[in-house]
Amino acid sequence: MKFLILDVYPNDDWRLVKDTAGGYGTGNDFGNSFFSKLINKFVSKMIAMPPMYAIYVYSIIKSKGHQVNYSRDVNDNDKILEADYVVMPTSIIAHETEKKILHLLSKKNKKIFLIGIFSNVMKKEYDVPNSYIVPGEPENFFLNLNYNKNELDSYFKEGSSQRNSSNGMVSNIDELPFPDWGDYVKSYPLKNNFVGFNSKIAIPLLATRGCPYSCFHYCTYPLQQGRKIRHRSVENIIKEMKYWIENLKTNKFIFRDPVFSIDRRHTVSLCEAIIKENLKIEFLIETHLKNLDDELIGLLKQAGLKMVYVGIESSDGNVLKDINRFTVTNDQQYQVIEKLSKNGIYVKSMFMFGNPEDTEETIKKTIQYSKFLPNQLVQFSVFTPYPGTPVYNEFKNKIVLHKLEKYNQYNLVYKHNSLDNDIITKLKNLGYRKFYSDFKNFFVIFLSFASFFRK
Repeated sequence: MKFLILDVYPNDDWRLVKDTAGGYGTGNDFGNSFFSKLINKFVSKMIAMPPMYAIYVYSIIKSKGHQVNYSRDVNDNDKILEADYVVMPTSIIAHETEKKILHLLSKKNKKIFLIGIFSNVMKKEYDVPNSYIVPGEPENFFLNLNYNKNELDSYFKEGSSQRNSSNGMVSNIDELPFPDWGDYVKSYPLKNNFVGFNSKIAIPLLATRGCPYSCFHYCTYPLQQGRKIRHRSVENIIKEMKYWIENLKTNKFIFRDPVFSIDRRHTVSLCEAIIKENLKIEFLIETHLKNLDDELIGLLKQAGLKMVYVGIESSDGNVLKDINRFTVTNDQQYQVIEKLSKNGIYVKSMFMFGNPEDTEETIKKTIQYSKFLPNQLVQFSVFTPYPGTPVYNEFKNKIVLHKLEKYNQYNLVYKHNSLDNDIITKLKNLGYRKFYSDFKNFFVIFLSFASFFRK
């Protein structure tokens, strides 16, 4: 049997990334000032990662002995026509395009498996004949699927959407084959210009899945991965790293865990294994400052950590409390970030404007706070009540922007007590201008561009 992973995007913006925002996806819209446009330029040259669950599905189908292709081209008629089944990753930022293509494929009697958290949350948006919304983690579904044509076709019979064939998570992540970048790498090289990296290829990979923190109130990651932490074995992670070092001649990795160091023991074991194996790798992580102490920072540095993303969101305690964001004190944040910086580890601090308790004053104070911290990079996004999250139910009567593709983390989609989208845009512009007009911060951006062109 022949399968096609058809990963579609709007024609006007290929920089949409379905792998981010807990699988809902993001699109670049940082503002319209000089520095905002500069950041957009910087990000546009970064790695354009496909949804990892789609590449895992690609690999699983291939491991079962079936032919599978990957394409982003909706006009790739040869691949589409020859496919017995189409698998389409779904997202909020491209869903109008996805629906359009879905209807066209359905009319051609193509059978389409829809994967991804957004189609699970917004089933009515994808209610099209000849389609089946795969529940739960799609890897679990395709791992346990009996690749028999009669069984496969049974999912597309009337009422099949009500079947609960696979609503669970992958219990043992080690069972998953390594993501086979195959057709994707051929067409979209895994290039990067992350600060501190000195090659153009970086491999995304996972060490854990799941996040139990209280910010699930607004965060979409628990919707995609659940709240229970699941670990890959250290041996399995090391094996995958060695595979890519040998086969793609790269030692650069991007961990896509929502909170990389959430399990200190597992993180320590992984770092010690990397050091023992003398892999000499470089890697990026996203984590919470609460999970980093002096000893662990030193070990991460020794293992090859080059950059860490940390979510700070706001400098105002009342704002953070309102969105159930647990945090450390401002003094503790400064100490940890300073320690990272002194160890030569780049830090990208992420802030979120437009929280329910935000005012222009609290946001301006957060901007000043971003300059005060020893950051090298910042990101200013916008609070978004995503469908499926608890906070969405609280705000659904306040939604003023109904075009779902605008839910890209950079638009204010609900009626705020004191802010609107124009004010938010001005504040984003102000934030980037104030931060990157500081020469030392601007210099980091310059270095990142230089690293992109370095061989």
